[in-house]
Amino acid sequence: MSVATRQVATFVWAGMLATPLLFAGLTVGRPPRPEIRAPELGGLFLWVAAAVAVLGVLTSRALPRFIGPRGEATSRNAVALARLLVAWAILEGAALFPLVAYLITGDRLLFLVAAVAVAAHASLFPTEARWASLAAQPLPSRGGKGRMVR
Repeated sequence: MSVATRQVATFVWAGMLATPLLFAGLTVGRPPRPEIRAPELGGLFLWVAAAVAVLGVLTSRALPRFIGPRGEATSRNAVALARLLVAWAILEGAALFPLVAYLITGDRLLFLVAAVAVAAHASLFPTEARWASLAAQPLPSRGGKGRMVR
């Protein structure tokens, strides 16, 4: 991975990781008025948020492997970045859902659920080893040099 590509990937990773952290701070610093909360939904939202977090972690690890190059011109770096972006986006959503549920219910256990997704996101820092494992192998050449095959 080139230095420029690594800087872009690190910047995007940090920005996507910061979003749920900043939103968590906002939910604590400016909570909604108690009369508009629905604490009776706390149990339901806790289970749904836990399911979203677990499925988010599992999907963020499995789904990116199915993203491959679109053609011979697709670079290995582009594939690795796309795979990481998909994983980060899944985990960002999995971290934000419990925080929105907290706004509705006021159940502080939802912060622990959000922390699971945030920790999984943090563990996907774009290291050289991770980048190499997610970079697609070059497509095999078909038909030889200069020959077009349909």
